[in-house]
Formats: sequence, C-alpha cells, structure tokens
Amino acid sequence: MKRQIFSLLILLALILSACAAPSSAETGAVPTDTQVPEPTNPPEPTEVPPEPTRTMKPTKTQVLTGPLATAQALTNLVTLVPPTPVSEDAIIAADDYVGIFDQAWNIVRANYVRDNFNGIDWDAVYAEYLPKFEAVETQEEHWALMSDLIAELKDNHSRFVPPENMDAEFGVDTAAGAEARPGTGLIVWPAKEDEQLLVWEVCDFGAAAEAGLQRGDVILAIDGEPVEKGAEGWTRDDYYPARFGNGGDEVTLTIQQGANSEPQDFTLTLGVYGGCGGWLYGEVSDDPYIGYIRIPDFDGNAAANIQEALRELEADQPLDGLILDVRHNPGGNSDQSIAIFTQGTVGTTGALREDSSRTVYRIRGPVKWNETTPVVVLTDGNSHSAADYFPAAMKELGRATIIGMPSAGNTEGIVSFNLADGTLIRLAISTLLLNDGSSLEGVGVTPDMEVPLGDWGLRQEPFDVQWQAAIKFLVGE
Repeated sequence: MKRQIFSLLILLALILSACAAPSSAETGAVPTDTQVPEPTNPPEPTEVPPEPTRTMKPTKTQVLTGPLATAQALTNLVTLVPPTPVSEDAIIAADDYVGIFDQAWNIVRANYVRDNFNGIDWDAVYAEYLPKFEAVETQEEHWALMSDLIAELKDNHSRFVPPENMDAEFGVDTAAGAEARPGTGLIVWPAKEDEQLLVWEVCDFGAAAEAGLQRGDVILAIDGEPVEKGAEGWTRDDYYPARFGNGGDEVTLTIQQGANSEPQDFTLTLGVYGGCGGWLYGEVSDDPYIGYIRIPDFDGNAAANIQEALRELEADQPLDGLILDVRHNPGGNSDQSIAIFTQGTVGTTGALREDSSRTVYRIRGPVKWNETTPVVVLTDGNSHSAADYFPAAMKELGRATIIGMPSAGNTEGIVSFNLADGTLIRLAISTLLLNDGSSLEGVGVTPDMEVPLGDWGLRQEPFDVQWQAAIKFLVGE
C-alpha cells in the first residue's frame, strides 16, 4: 500500500512539473513588424469631432477612437537561446561582459537576414572584439562596445538597445502616453528627401497652435542652435527638441513662415497638446467625385477605419477616384488594408541565407471594396515599413498609381533578442523581394509620378503640391 501511494506521489509530481515547463511558443523568436525609426504621432483629441461635411477641404474626423498601436507592435520582446557550445544549464551573469558578447555575436551569426553579413567577415569581427570585451571594466563601456559591435553590420535597422534608449525605441513617450509629456504641439519628423526641417503638422491645440505656427513652416534654429541636415541625413537629435524642448519648460524656435518672410523667434511653453495628425477624409472634387483618406498609421484598426471612411464618402454616390495618403506613416501591418482594394501575389519574404526558405507574400481576397475605381497612393520618404508594403503591393498588382517621393525602403523584419543583462539587440531577420526578385530595402517604392515638395510646397492651400498632383491626375488634367 505504501509503495502504491509513493508511486502516485511521484506521478503527481511529474505531472505538475510538466505543467510548469515553458512551451516552445513562450521561448521561440517571433518576428515583429518592421521598426519605426521615429515616434508616432500623439493621439487624437479627447473631444468627439463633428460629423464630416463634404467640402473641398477634407474634414478632420476620428473614424475610430483608441490609441495608436504601432508602438505596441514593436514591443514583442523575445528571448532566444544563442547557439553557443555551452551547457543548457549555463547562466550568463549581468556583469559577464565576455559571456554577453558571445551571446550577441552568436545571435547575429545564426539569425541575421544575410549570411554574408553585408560583406563583413563576422568571424574576424569576433577575433577583433574579444580582447576589447575582455578589457571592459564598466557597464557603460560594455554598452558602448556592444553598440559598436552591431554597427559593424552597417545595417541602420539593426542595433543594440541599452536601457536609456528603451523609451525612444518603443515609443513610450508617444501614442497613448504622449499627452503625459509636455510638448509644443508640433509634428516634426523630416523625410529623407527633406533639405530643410519642416513642420509637418501643427496639432489642433497646444503652444504651437496658439503661437500661429503652420504646416510647412521651416525651423531654422532651436534655442539659438542652427539645424542643418548632416551628411548622413537627419537624426533624432536634430528635430526632437522642436517637439519636447531641451530639458527646460520652454523652447525657442527660429522659424521662417514663407519664401518672402523674415525669420522670427517663437518661444513656446511646453504643455498639454492634442489633435495631432489623425485620420482625415473628405471630398476634394465634386465632378468627378474624388475622395481623400489620410492613413496616419497601419495599426490594428486601420483597415476598419478605411472601410468606414469609404462608407461615409459613398453614402450618396460612388466615388470616381480615391486618394490614399500614407506619407509620414510609420507602419504597423497593412495586409488587411491592401485587401480592401486588390489581391494577388506580391513577392516573397524571409531571410537571404542559403539554409533559409522564403514565404510567398500574398494578399488574399475577396476584395472588400472594388478593383476598378482609380486610386492614387501618396508616398514620401517617411512612408515606413507597412507603409512601404502598402504602395509596393498596390503598384505590383496594378491597383494604384503612386505619386510623391520614394518611400523609406524600410522592408526588413526586425526581432528583439533579450541579452543576459536585460539589454536588447534589434536585429533584421527577413526582407521583402518583389515578384521579379528585386528588393526595396534602402530604396523604397519608386513613384509613377515623382513630385518633390520643394521648400514651400507643404504650405500650399488648400492642398500641398503632392496632393494637388494627385487630384489633377484623377481629374485628367
């Protein structure tokens, strides 16, 4: 009897142990969407906007409420056990700088999107960096060296993320939490083609709106320091203070508001702001009847928002043409949004490695709107990630004419790998190839009609020059 009870106890212990063990889904690496180099726009105002009216200038309308989810799509942190020849029981301590270096190096070796490492000898990199990590004495030195290590890939999507960069990396100060941080109420995020620091949007309320700043204004200096585009393009440090200051309660912007105007200094007190760059739709031409929808991001509600806007626009009559604006769109997931307009095979996604298979990238039907109404998609150098995929698919499948400037070319799939000290590697593990085998990475979608904004094109009323070009195309001028 005692032997039977003892056997039952052993069996019960084994069952409990099996239930407590983590599943492969909890430990496996799951690709996230492509990274958003910069913060998304703050949320829409809390007040419910009025019903849209059909005017020549679209009415700002909150199609669906709720905070943007783009930042959330980037926070799918995963842990991957690196392919190192160590015991499964080995634990790397947070101050084992050489052990963490081994972990990071092996993660890159096994998972980076290209097995030629962009022409870099990854074994030689190990030999070069090992003595450097052996000589490290402080955590700060270690983190700086880790940044240098990942930078050896010369891939601007792959990077090491120390603790002080976590907020910026995952948009903690944007989306739902944006209004908690005092700001100027400006949306400033230069596209790669911009030669000047342009105000992309002035929020409906906030210090910038009160001061009379306008979309298309040029920022010449921040707190007296001139801002200029560097040899490597714009950096976050160039423009972020225009939104949130340099650490004080106010920020002074030197701004030119037109080609014939003199620069002026505007001192803005940081505070509450809102109504920034949300969904926008309306009528832009009566005859032919042309509608416009601005898509600020491809978050979880994007497809539903587009369909709701189409229902509103076609409440009385069908559209003769449609403009879809994905400029300054940081991404998300655009597959369901594409399926509103078209279906078919766009290309393949996956790693560019000899031992890797690729997945067919197909937009599955049925089409939810129609495949015949003429569509224009507006793009610029800040159409990132899913906003690269959207115009790429619409062009590849012959569904839309692309007007504007080349998209960002940010088509690599990024995964976050946790390291033993709680830091991260954001690593490119896949990329898109179109049906003909060509890549958009670093190039972007080439517009059918390239239309630069120029210095003052964003200030044109009621529509900027790229928007005007789309209207003229659909009207047939």
